[in-house]
Amino acid sequence: MTTTRDYEALVILRSAGTEQNLARQAAHLEEPIKKLGGSLTSSQSMGRRRLAFRIGRQAEGHYYVLRFRAPTGQLAELERLFRLNDAVVRFIILTTDEVGPWQPSTTASGLSRGAAVSTRS
Repeated sequence: MTTTRDYEALVILRSAGTEQNLARQAAHLEEPIKKLGGSLTSSQSMGRRRLAFRIGRQAEGHYYVLRFRAPTGQLAELERLFRLNDAVVRFIILTTDEVGPWQPSTTASGLSRGAAVSTRS
């Protein structure tokens, strides 16, 4: 009996190319999941963003969030297939509980910019 778990993958694709090309690359991210016996729950584009630091010659990347269910024994193979994909700059795969859709925040901490923050307790 194989155990399946819920996963979430954040994948950064090279931003060079047209929107049509990016859509095709995003579709290619879903193929290995299905090939390894998993099922895609949701796929969402976070858009083009500036990277915190250059990765190779890339200063920007197109971010995608993939939520899927897959057999636990196939995760290493999925990571290998993502590494072999030339369009993938970076990726991370995490186990998840049931969560809602991704929502952009205004700031990382949730505070408005320039708001006073007390450091005294």
